[in-house]
Amino acid sequence: MSIGVTSEEPSATPSGDNGSEGLSKVETEVYDRQIRLWGMEAQNKLRAANVLLCGLSGLGAEISKNLMLCGIRSLTLTDEKNVTEEDVDSNFLLENNSIGKNRARASSQKARALNPMVKLEVLEASVSSVSPEFVSNFTLVVLCDQKYSDVVFWNEKCRQLKIGFIACSVFGWMGFSFFDFNDHYFLRQAWGALLTPKKVLMIIRINFSAAEKKQDAVCDGDGGGTSSAPEAIDVDAENVLEKKKYQYPSIEEAFNVDWSKKQLVRKSRRVIPCSYFPLKAMLRAQKEGKLCADDEKNLKILTELWTEEVTSLHSVIISGNHPPDLRTAPTLQVLIANHEIEKQTVQAENFDYFFGPQLSPVCAIVGGLAGQEAIKAMSENGRPLRNIFIYSALDSTGTMCMFPPP
Repeated sequence: MSIGVTSEEPSATPSGDNGSEGLSKVETEVYDRQIRLWGMEAQNKLRAANVLLCGLSGLGAEISKNLMLCGIRSLTLTDEKNVTEEDVDSNFLLENNSIGKNRARASSQKARALNPMVKLEVLEASVSSVSPEFVSNFTLVVLCDQKYSDVVFWNEKCRQLKIGFIACSVFGWMGFSFFDFNDHYFLRQAWGALLTPKKVLMIIRINFSAAEKKQDAVCDGDGGGTSSAPEAIDVDAENVLEKKKYQYPSIEEAFNVDWSKKQLVRKSRRVIPCSYFPLKAMLRAQKEGKLCADDEKNLKILTELWTEEVTSLHSVIISGNHPPDLRTAPTLQVLIANHEIEKQTVQAENFDYFFGPQLSPVCAIVGGLAGQEAIKAMSENGRPLRNIFIYSALDSTGTMCMFPPP
C-alpha cells in the first residue's frame, strides 16, 4: 500500500546519510556528554537507527522526547487521532490551539525543536493501516496506548522481521512498558575470573583513560574462526565487556503465564506484584472488547476481572497443584501472601483512577524507562531490563518483572 509520509528535514544535516559514515563534528560537540557516558561506538549505532512511534499521547510525547535527544537518525510519528483538551493536559508537545488537529502533526513542531539534527517524519494514519513492508524499514517500533489486538499483531510481525519492539500504555495513574528485543545483542559487564572463547562471542576491552577503544575479536566457539585460541582475559577489571544475545518472549507469552506449573508456584509470590492484577484485568478487558464509553460499567468490568485474576492465582496455590514440600499449612500461608483480595495494595474502590486523563508523572516514569531501554537496544550497550515494567502511582510502586520467570 502507499503510505503518505511527510518529512521535516533536519536544519543541520549530519554527515553520512545512512549513518554509516559516523558523526559529524557538530554532532560530536552536541552529543559530547552522552558520548562520554556510553562511548562513540554506541552513539554511532544510535546515529544509524530509525524509529517508528505510534500514538502521540502524553506517554508518546515523553518517549519522543527521549528518542529525539539521544541522537537517532530518524523518528517517524504516526497517529490517526485528533487533539482533545485531555491531550493538551498530558502531552507537553501540544499547544492550546492544537485542539482538533492531528496529534502527530501538532506534536511535530516542538519535537523538531528538541533536536534539529534528527530527521522527523509524520504519518497521519493508524498503526493498523501501515504495512509490514513499511515497518521493515525501521530499527525499532514503539506502540503507545494502542489497542491490545494491534499490539499482539505488530509484536509478532516485528519478531518475524527481527525488529526491536516496545509496547506501553498509561491508564490514568497506572502504566506499563513491555520490551521485546528478541535475538538482539547487548554489551554487558563480564563476570568471572577468566573468560574463554567458548563462553562469549566477542570481548571488548575499553581504556577509559584514552579517547579510543580497543576491540579484540574472539571466535564464537563452534570450531570455526581462528585456529589458535586467544589467551584468556582477566575480567575482574571493570573495563571488560562481553557481547551477549538475549531471548525475549512475545507479549502473549508474557501476560499469559501458566502459574499452575509446579516450578512456578513457589516463584509466584516473589515475582508477581499487586499492581500486576489490575493491569492484567485492564488488558483482558481490552482483549475481550468489554470496555465502553460508560465509566461506571467499565469500573464494574474491571473489578470483576481483577477479582478473577487474584482469586484464580490464590486457587492455584491452595488447590494442591504444587510440589509435596509446599503442601504444609505454614508454607501455603507464605505462598499465598499478596495473592488474597484483602491484602492487595490497590483495592477496587480506587479503580476510577485508572480512567480519565493520563497522570503526567506516570507518563514521565514509564516513558523514561521505555526510552532508556530503547537506547540500550539500539546502541547494543548495557544490560537490558526484562521484560515488563509496571508502575502504579496509587501505591507508589515500580516493579520490573520477567515473565515467564526463568
